[in-house]
Amino acid sequence: MIAPPPSPGRWERWKRTEPARLACYVDSTEIARRYEEPGPWPTYLQRSADPRGAVRMVYEGLAAQGLRYETAAIDFTGFQSAEQLIRPPGEVSARGGNCLELTLLFSGLCLAHKLRALVVLLEDHALAAVWLGGDLDDFWSSGLPGPRDHLIMSQGLLGARADEASVREALDGFVADGTYLLVECTGVTEAGEPGTPSLRLAFEEAVAEGAARTARGRVTDIVDIAFHQRDGLYRPYALPGPTALADPAPADAPRRAADGVDRAGPPDRAAPPWSRPGAPGARYLAGALRRAAATEPALAVHLDRLSWTREDLARLLTDLAPAPAGPEGIRLRDVARGLALAMDAHAFIAAWMPQAADPAALRRVLLDCVADSARVRPHGLAEHLDAVALYRPAADPDSRRALLRFVVHLAVAAGVDTADPAFHDWCRAGGYDIAEADRLRQRFRRRAEDARRRLVVHLRGAPAQEWPDTAEAWLLDERGRPTDELPVMPCEPSAAGVAETLCKVLEWAEDLPGLTYLHRVDIALPTRTLLRWRAEEADVGTRLGAHHQVVLHWGERLHPPQHLRRLARQAGYRLRHVEEEGDEVYGAIDWVDPGAADARDDFEERLRKNEYPGALGLRFVPDGRESLFEALVAQFPILLWPDRTVSEWTAVEEEVRDRWVTLPGGFTDAYRAAWTRADDAPPPLAGLRAVWDDRPWLDFCRTTGTHTAGIGTAARGTRTRGRR
Repeated sequence: MIAPPPSPGRWERWKRTEPARLACYVDSTEIARRYEEPGPWPTYLQRSADPRGAVRMVYEGLAAQGLRYETAAIDFTGFQSAEQLIRPPGEVSARGGNCLELTLLFSGLCLAHKLRALVVLLEDHALAAVWLGGDLDDFWSSGLPGPRDHLIMSQGLLGARADEASVREALDGFVADGTYLLVECTGVTEAGEPGTPSLRLAFEEAVAEGAARTARGRVTDIVDIAFHQRDGLYRPYALPGPTALADPAPADAPRRAADGVDRAGPPDRAAPPWSRPGAPGARYLAGALRRAAATEPALAVHLDRLSWTREDLARLLTDLAPAPAGPEGIRLRDVARGLALAMDAHAFIAAWMPQAADPAALRRVLLDCVADSARVRPHGLAEHLDAVALYRPAADPDSRRALLRFVVHLAVAAGVDTADPAFHDWCRAGGYDIAEADRLRQRFRRRAEDARRRLVVHLRGAPAQEWPDTAEAWLLDERGRPTDELPVMPCEPSAAGVAETLCKVLEWAEDLPGLTYLHRVDIALPTRTLLRWRAEEADVGTRLGAHHQVVLHWGERLHPPQHLRRLARQAGYRLRHVEEEGDEVYGAIDWVDPGAADARDDFEERLRKNEYPGALGLRFVPDGRESLFEALVAQFPILLWPDRTVSEWTAVEEEVRDRWVTLPGGFTDAYRAAWTRADDAPPPLAGLRAVWDDRPWLDFCRTTGTHTAGIGTAARGTRTRGRR
């Protein structure tokens, strides 16, 4: 069972089988705040002139904290050999830390000061490798790996094809030519209990020991923290409750550098969140500023700013008021203007509709407004607004159109009426087009109303048949209650017969009074038909999915057969786990390899022990495994599987996470895109099939399942207005 990359959440044990998760234990901003004093720390000019000296300053700054070495903490009540407790930064400060915890602290400080640090994992040890080839802003803004990384690394980890000899040779070469610096991080500690030896090493000693430890130990993995944190792929965990922490420096106190210039201090944590851009926006701005300052020296005064406020952006834009001399200056001005508008929008949303900033709604609206933002994983309102400004379409020069679309869509999703005079006042103050805002409001309201109504089609057949032979249908209102019912009708048991029946059902629904547009069609199918038929491709004049969002359900859930009733009762519990324990933004799916499913007895025992508590994904085509598929679809309300061989599962699973808030409708969007991309690779989602028995469907089945022919009875107060 492979867990998805975590989203922001509670501090938890590290699973050694997922080395990339170490990125979740490194919050560079928080570490810098807690360990910022005593300094000094490297400035931009010092980093550029002497990268090795900058690493020395970070090392010596951490060594000045008086940390102690402590062996790994063990939770004897919940001990698992494949898991390790990692102390949070405050606990390391108060009680000491082991090699891994000290390496994570050192890496966090490096990242805070724009030095790219990797965690090198040996069989029984951990240390850091710091890249000396450039500034971290280049890495963050370009998203490209460091030069020569490909020799041993792939996707931020040790490459699968990198054998021990090649890793050893590459690391030796990197150290010899000054590309990387290996640092033994336990060297920052003092003696522990009285009588215990000190591990303290001078910086050059720590560098020598880092190379020696790597030479005599086997490298099991290398984790690029910055790579995995880029765009929020692995966001830092929220720190646990209060701990004995070092006192931070005063929030607003400026620091006087060696050159006598006052530098902005750490960000004021008490300041309102809209008074500064989000972390991704600040990083993007820093990268654009550094590149612009290389050609326009007057901008260098802003380089060492540790945090940005709305006033700071205004001063930067004032310095940029004369026409910038080159493309980097123009790009910096565009970035600064966009972030300033994003901060203004943040302040307005926080004051006018704070309830709209629901995490799932923010993600859903972002994906709708900015097409290229799927792999961007912002957290919180500030970061979402930054993403809108930074990833806006090229046709939107100042980001106003994208930001207006985002704010209006978010308001409609929250049920807030943008016809309010306060909204028009904000539009006028920010230079937004009020007429365009009103058009957007009408469009999103119509879309929301359409999405709340659905046509449900139940196609039934005998257990041994591959195709259904009867059909019935209901039209549900926005609350999921049936308003109209089409009684049971015969269906020819073939693909063509099912498509013809769907045509008749659509004609019935579209002729109902008051229905002008049918957006969503839910189709409940027998198990065998689910495996053999793509409902969204049914010919109803066009493909069914061309104009309708098609969602598939397990048809037997309405009337579960006797041998599946015990399993079917588990669906509600698993859906509750998805809703309450899973990540509402990025989901939580357990993926099963074919080998695990082939060991049927062991797999069934895992199911009984509830090792797969929520949604399930199959990494294999279930053809020829009908009995297994039937048992799984009965007990899992959300089940994903491929209908053809998938060679690259990473892209598929990443896409499921990135598009989670759009599912199940996002599957139809992916299929539709695949139909129109004749020469391009289809979206990864297009390779998956899905049964998605959500809460409205389970409620519908509960109220309908006791009736053999539907619920259109006088006793329940429903009415039939269709024509037959």
